[in-house]
Amino acid sequence: MIARPLSEIAVAVGGTLRGDDAVARSVVTDSRQATSGALFVALRGEHADGHDFVGDAYARGAVGAIVSTAVEGTTIVVGGTGRALLDLGADERRLMPDAFVIGVTGANGKTSTKDLAAAMLATRFRTHASPASFNNEIGLPMTILGAPDGTEVIVAEMGARRAGDVTLLCDIARPDAVVVTNIGVAHMEIFGSWDEIVRAGAEPTDWLGSGGVAIVNADDPVVRGYTGSTAATVVTFGADPRAQVRAEDVSLGPDARASFSLVRGPDREPVELAVPGEHMVSNALAAAACGLVRGMTVAECATALKGAHISAMRMETFTTGGGILVVNDAYNANPESVAAGLKTARRIATGRRLVAVLGHMAELGPIAFEEHERLGELVVRIGVDRLITVGEPARAIARTAVREGQLPEDTASYDDPAEAAADVLAWARGGDVVLLKGSRVAALERVAEALR
Repeated sequence: MIARPLSEIAVAVGGTLRGDDAVARSVVTDSRQATSGALFVALRGEHADGHDFVGDAYARGAVGAIVSTAVEGTTIVVGGTGRALLDLGADERRLMPDAFVIGVTGANGKTSTKDLAAAMLATRFRTHASPASFNNEIGLPMTILGAPDGTEVIVAEMGARRAGDVTLLCDIARPDAVVVTNIGVAHMEIFGSWDEIVRAGAEPTDWLGSGGVAIVNADDPVVRGYTGSTAATVVTFGADPRAQVRAEDVSLGPDARASFSLVRGPDREPVELAVPGEHMVSNALAAAACGLVRGMTVAECATALKGAHISAMRMETFTTGGGILVVNDAYNANPESVAAGLKTARRIATGRRLVAVLGHMAELGPIAFEEHERLGELVVRIGVDRLITVGEPARAIARTAVREGQLPEDTASYDDPAEAAADVLAWARGGDVVLLKGSRVAALERVAEALR
């Protein structure tokens, strides 16, 4: 964050400064993260009200707080602290006119694409990216506010849980380019219909003006269709031979890490990804397109991608003391990402036993049961040696797998992740591969912790 007086911030967020003016050098929404010179934004959430922690923020060095209810100390009083955070993020963006902002959107692969793009761009530019999955109306402004002075490129993940979300985030971040990775059925419960999901998916490309760049997946027919309605310059990526940035000669090694030729026009360079999964090729192409848009060469992009890594709990692998290889992809889940995770794990486990620990996929609404049943069918089709499900909704996966031929004794369902972890530890032996995949509410990170 650019160091600014509280009086100036008050004007930016439409608030009233009460108390002595001071200079804020950072913004936090968690009082425990407050340090000297911090501005604390007291947000109200489902489980806690930030106004109860203003005193703690002051004790840790905060110079002021943005509040909607009168509290002791130096404050900026506003009508709503959530809106104030958005306004502050937008104003911070206004003060960084030379920073090139890339928004990353889509149903799957947003965080991995963001991570790969940021790692690649950082080899040439002063780059700042969203921490973890900071992609909502809190995470996006905090990403902008967290950019150090002199930042040249910001790679900001943008998520959508309802119509209008991405448009709002674009209004705050004012991206120069947006990536649309793909369109899928994630959040069907909230959007209500496929048509609504498709319409929402067009928001980032529709937002761009003629000076922007729309980086779109040529392999996704819905995303490809957005090119007809955007005023922006279009850059396509994918395996499609018509894609401007494409992968050719894709192959998977025994560890399921992909190799391919990165091609743009007459330029061609070999790439070997450090992250397992054939689905990572599309994410890497989207990232490469970001670099090419910023003036990097194909050779520079290819070299940078070889060493790029992604956030924790996304195709993260580790080996336990007992020699079990764990593929931890448990950050989130939807039908497309679970299928990709299962196929990748099966490839990694070639010649070895595979255990799949699957939590349910949240927010699918009316298609939830059908999509969980489809996963049960896939489990049998690819040959999972032991299937463990966690949570009541995920039991549909196990029931379908048994119906399709999975032996009942090779299937187990639990409500508690601790019980699932105990099952894995009792059943698996050195050399086995264990996949962990589910929505965050399934808490499969507890299984990973137990295995680690």
